[in-house]
Amino acid sequence: MVANVGKSEIVTGLDIGTTKVCALIAELNEEGQLILLGSGVSVSHGIRRGVVIDIEATAHAIEDSVTKAATQANREVESVYVGVTGDHIASLNSSGIIPITRPDREITREDVDRVNEQARVIVLPPDRQILHAIPRNYSVDGQSGVRQPVGMSGTRLEVQTHIVHGAVTFLQNVEKCVVKAGLEVAEAVLEPIASGEAVLLATEKDLGVCMVDIGGGTSDIAVFYGGEIFYSAVVAVGGNHITNDIAEGLKVGQPEAERLKTEHGSALTEMVQEDEVIAVQQVARDEARKLRRRALAQIIEPRVQELFELVRDELSQGDCLNRIPFGVVITGGGSQLKNVVEVAQQVMGLPCRVGRPYGLIGLNEALMHPMYATAVGLVQYGARRAAVERSGGSRGGANPLSGFQKWWARLRETFGI
Repeated sequence: MVANVGKSEIVTGLDIGTTKVCALIAELNEEGQLILLGSGVSVSHGIRRGVVIDIEATAHAIEDSVTKAATQANREVESVYVGVTGDHIASLNSSGIIPITRPDREITREDVDRVNEQARVIVLPPDRQILHAIPRNYSVDGQSGVRQPVGMSGTRLEVQTHIVHGAVTFLQNVEKCVVKAGLEVAEAVLEPIASGEAVLLATEKDLGVCMVDIGGGTSDIAVFYGGEIFYSAVVAVGGNHITNDIAEGLKVGQPEAERLKTEHGSALTEMVQEDEVIAVQQVARDEARKLRRRALAQIIEPRVQELFELVRDELSQGDCLNRIPFGVVITGGGSQLKNVVEVAQQVMGLPCRVGRPYGLIGLNEALMHPMYATAVGLVQYGARRAAVERSGGSRGGANPLSGFQKWWARLRETFGI
């Protein structure tokens, strides 16, 4: 949500995940600072692998998390920027080209809007809906690498656009949950795009990086190159799959499996000492039994390897492996599994690091956890959208004398947008 409060603006981000629903409310003040005002987290029971399976349960979790955040922030929330994911999400790259016919050959904002619209004209099945159409690169008379063509002279304007689309019914069900919770959807945002706002550096986005957001039911992939998103995908393996493997392999309940994963899990068996022993509370047994910690790691490691093999295959399919010299940034709750970075590096053959959210004043240590990357990024995305609207729809050209637009200029410099 973006709402006027005096000379400030309020932005609300809503991350609806498989394990949790998180709402963040931030204020963009007249000095151009984005300040966290309130947060709310609720347990999620109505989402599986990014898809709504229980509208009532999801709506209740949304209402609960937003109410907590609004009470803490002492603000009313009417609409939200909501993250969406799921293995129904797909992407493709499209292009548009138009002639510049006016006598002075100067490219205007209207020309840019026209070429962007042409790039959106693609053939999709009737059950698919465009979620994002993101300009990656403009060309003027064959000269590529143009980020802001307005004001340039030329006879032909081209654009390369990254288009993200999803299943209409799945996206509608997310909106129904938000509406049932008494809110409006300001915009549905692909979760890895939001997470990228929060955890990636401008240099990484510019020269090439892959972000992998490991959620509960799915893992989101986004490749950034040339300062813009180049490729996106979703793989149907997440942290819950590891928990399920532990529960089945050790004959324990889900809560115990999650505890074992969090407290004692390792994605790399060779990093666990032979003599390490842990206590395991199995189903229908009164006393905990002792288990070698290596046995737990031997259950976890194959699933983590599978995840990054799927990521590698997606990147190969999208012709991205040679475009990410900065390697892989892993975020989301699953990134906290011990030795996950080492496994990712072995499978991918690329440098890897864990990405934590930043760039929001007032983030406490708990919210700097990678599991909140999407929620933080949704707030930053919403603030950026507000800046674009304030500047008349242009990606640049803001009046540097405006405090709001000074923030936008700094954000552009920081994140390379």
